[in-house]
Amino acid sequence: MNLEHLKQFATVRQAQIVDALMLHGSKTKAAEAIGISRGTLRASLAALEKKAAAAIDQDDVITEAVEAGGISDPRNLSHFWKIVKDEDGNGYSLFIKNPRTGQNISITDMVREAVDSSNNPVPIKLPPRPKVIGEHLLVIDLADVHFLKLCVKSETGYEYNREVATHRVVEGTKALLQTAKAYGVGRVLFVLGNDILHVDGPRSTTTSGTYQDTEGTIFEGFKDAGAALELAITEASKLADVDLIHCMSNHDWLMGWALSQTVAARLHGRNPRVHATEYNLSEAHRKYYRYERNLIGLTHGDGAKEEKLYGIMVKEAREHISECLNLYWYLHHVHHKDRKTRGEDKPYLREKDHNGMTVHVSGDPMIEGEHLNIEYVRSPSAPDGWHDRNGFVNRQAVECFIHHPTLGQRARFTEWF
Repeated sequence: MNLEHLKQFATVRQAQIVDALMLHGSKTKAAEAIGISRGTLRASLAALEKKAAAAIDQDDVITEAVEAGGISDPRNLSHFWKIVKDEDGNGYSLFIKNPRTGQNISITDMVREAVDSSNNPVPIKLPPRPKVIGEHLLVIDLADVHFLKLCVKSETGYEYNREVATHRVVEGTKALLQTAKAYGVGRVLFVLGNDILHVDGPRSTTTSGTYQDTEGTIFEGFKDAGAALELAITEASKLADVDLIHCMSNHDWLMGWALSQTVAARLHGRNPRVHATEYNLSEAHRKYYRYERNLIGLTHGDGAKEEKLYGIMVKEAREHISECLNLYWYLHHVHHKDRKTRGEDKPYLREKDHNGMTVHVSGDPMIEGEHLNIEYVRSPSAPDGWHDRNGFVNRQAVECFIHHPTLGQRARFTEWF
């Protein structure tokens, strides 16, 4: 066995083995010197000998090709043509792959070499990550909080009252702000209304007169909800300027609107980073908010059917449609996630909450930016007795949405309770 001859066919690891054998003259001593077992050394050496044997028959041809090409190392020649012709033009041509390139190295050898080289790793120098510029819109939508709703744990398995509602509004908002902050928020849209109160008067009934189990009086609920919203909006204003917008709703059509007016009035002047226009706080059932190339529609969800929403948006926000690539509707009322993309034909369901699970639908989705996106927002309020008896058991959460000026919705965050 000519070790010098073998070395020209060796990988880096095999070359170390050959050098050790030449130095120590014994396989046992060579294996000990480089820190491998004798069996590993023998296996690697056998593979090297097999590789060298396969190349012996072509050595002369390879050498000739290397010299003709002016190549110093035979391993730099990957393949070549061997053409032989006599004076009459008869002969043959062969396409030859060079077995000495090292391209037929085994996976074992590659892994072994990578491990051996890791003792002296070369540090990777990457440019620093640029700081995120505050360009995104953060939509905080605390849907269907239902201050004054009463949930008794012995009946439904959940406890919900004014104290729990306050905690979920304030602490839920803080959690969403903390998560969204890394995206670089340039403005916040804070959605008010959407059944913030459970009833619409002193008789514990909704606007239409449906009786509700309540915890406390309408006065207590009004004050607690107002205080919680002020704290949440103030926290949001520490991150960026905040636009308030109100959604009319079916449980508290009048009192919910009055609460939004009160909260906006309290913050006006006292906090210069909080803004509310007459349109945003109006009693209009559907509202629109534009952020660069995003057009966002907001409605409670108890009114116009969703299949009508695209046509309604085109009619009511005609001056913005042609300039906005990304079209969205945020709906509420149902207390669970239901996310769809609607085109000219039928809706494509992307995500839906069921009892005990959330289903993400696979298939051929409609492209966001070319179709209307409709999303029902989860509620932090627990199911009361009526909902529990009828099997409407939602998983409670608050949610927010991140919108890029031109790319549309880039992220959605959920804080579960």
